[in-house]
Amino acid sequence: MNPKKICIYYFSGTGNTELVSKLFCKEFRKQGAKADIIAVEEILKGKISINVKDYDLLGFGHPVHAFSAPRIFFEFIKSLPPAGVIPSFYFRTAGDPLCNGGATSLVRKILQYKGYKVFHESLLVMPANVLIQYDDELVKQLFITAKRKIFKIVKEVLQNEVNLQKNSLILRIISYLFSKAETIGGKYFGEYLYVTDSCNQCNLCINKWPTGNIYKDNESGKIKFGKKCTFCLKCVYLCPNNSIKSKYMNFFILKDGYNIQKAIENPMLKGIYVTEATKGYFKHFYKYLSDV
Repeated sequence: MNPKKICIYYFSGTGNTELVSKLFCKEFRKQGAKADIIAVEEILKGKISINVKDYDLLGFGHPVHAFSAPRIFFEFIKSLPPAGVIPSFYFRTAGDPLCNGGATSLVRKILQYKGYKVFHESLLVMPANVLIQYDDELVKQLFITAKRKIFKIVKEVLQNEVNLQKNSLILRIISYLFSKAETIGGKYFGEYLYVTDSCNQCNLCINKWPTGNIYKDNESGKIKFGKKCTFCLKCVYLCPNNSIKSKYMNFFILKDGYNIQKAIENPMLKGIYVTEATKGYFKHFYKYLSDV
């Protein structure tokens, strides 16, 4: 029997979903499948053509934005060609187990209307990249847990096990309202971004920005921002000189930046932060972390 050919389409802002997609790809290959991963913006920008019928199984992944999916992810799945019937799995990444988004049924509905039969859904908790700077031990713990969960998820997906999230009406309403608020907020957040004098005009933000929101002004030669921001913060944390700031919403941005690799590659970290005895905010993480 020929190994299954799998392609994972993902959107990632600051790298969490990209890392998870790579873990999925690696695990599928370990378990005998052929797997590829493709960033959705590469398709939307026309850099990569899409041929879903080359694959036996498809994966779709994105970070949770305001209990929903990012606008760019919705643009991608709506642009997908009709597929007949292709088995598909769907995963999300979020900074908290409580962010088990209410857009799941909407994403599933859009995909299934086009012939992408979603039979497995999952949430992987990764470090937050806004408001709260997670301790490096927790970052490492979440990464280790994600690897363990992905081993289990891949096994279930390859065995065609059905695992669909229950999506209540209240979750769908919350998701819709938060998503609308974030769309409006994202436009203003992007519009009021600016670069400090430390900017060295490397153009990395322009080249890597998924929605084409960043450009260089012809007259002044300075980096400018438009209203197409999707609130992913890729440009902010990608900047090598930490030059991108927000005029009114700087409190969203982590003071020390966001670099998950620094923590997960540190051999001194054991990845033990949340335990059964943990009290305070992170106490509710224990159920997610122990359920592997």
